[in-house]
Amino acid sequence: MKRLAIYLAVTFGLTWGLLIPAGVALGTFESGEGSSAPMMGLIALSMFFPLVGALAANSACKPEERIDLRWKPLIRQNVGRYLVAWLAPAGIALLGSVVFFAMSPRLFDPSLESFVATTAETAGLAADQVTADMPPASMAVAGLLAFSLTLAPFVNMIPAFGEELGWRGMLFPTLAERISPRNASLLTGVIWGLWHAPAIAMGHNYGMGYAGFPVAGILTMTLLCTAMSCWLCHLRWTSDSVWPCALAHGAFNAVANMGLLFCSSGPSLLGPSPLGLVAGVPLMAVGALCWLRLPRGD
Repeated sequence: MKRLAIYLAVTFGLTWGLLIPAGVALGTFESGEGSSAPMMGLIALSMFFPLVGALAANSACKPEERIDLRWKPLIRQNVGRYLVAWLAPAGIALLGSVVFFAMSPRLFDPSLESFVATTAETAGLAADQVTADMPPASMAVAGLLAFSLTLAPFVNMIPAFGEELGWRGMLFPTLAERISPRNASLLTGVIWGLWHAPAIAMGHNYGMGYAGFPVAGILTMTLLCTAMSCWLCHLRWTSDSVWPCALAHGAFNAVANMGLLFCSSGPSLLGPSPLGLVAGVPLMAVGALCWLRLPRGD
């Protein structure tokens, strides 16, 4: 219990202790600019705090009480799992977008007009100025997709490793010492989701214009984090390494917002991000299947 308590205290203390005062100072809780450059930088920094928490928890314990964080890549033994970790998030995000736009076809915007308008507003330019500087829509989308599927997962893997060494390297196996791996994957997901609460309260991922803000957003994030946790914990359990989890996490972050390119409205609790309740159906299905494949512990 000491290891668990220290990990949670350090991880939540550092993260909430950074993001909440910064959000108050920058007015982000009122403006909803959780995706502004300063806050995104701080959120990216906070992704390394679970790593700090894991190292602090191990350091505070006697050598025989420490846990192996499984930081070795073990690539040769896990080539197939690395390929799945790299490519599966794109399939999950694509299926999620298909489900979302099938349920809300009026929001589908293949012309990218909404994306151009949002880009122009963010840059402080007229829409026609942005259009003049942009390549054809098909080329722009192809370029973004190519980057999101090739380089971005491996770039994102580094900060994602900061999270995964904590959540799947420390928290999941620590919980699995006391409860079944199935239940440990669920509890890890719930804690992981709640850890995002300050960012969600700033409008990150879902905006602020939904009923029940911010509680509904925090609950939605927790639900989808729990689904993703079941998949990542299964990866950690079968690969004996946190690196496939870090690659899957990084790849997921790389493609999570691709559906927004084609959406005439902004992000919402329903989608088109796979962290939405509708677009997240494929992720929840994958999570359920992986949860069933984890040991029950009986």
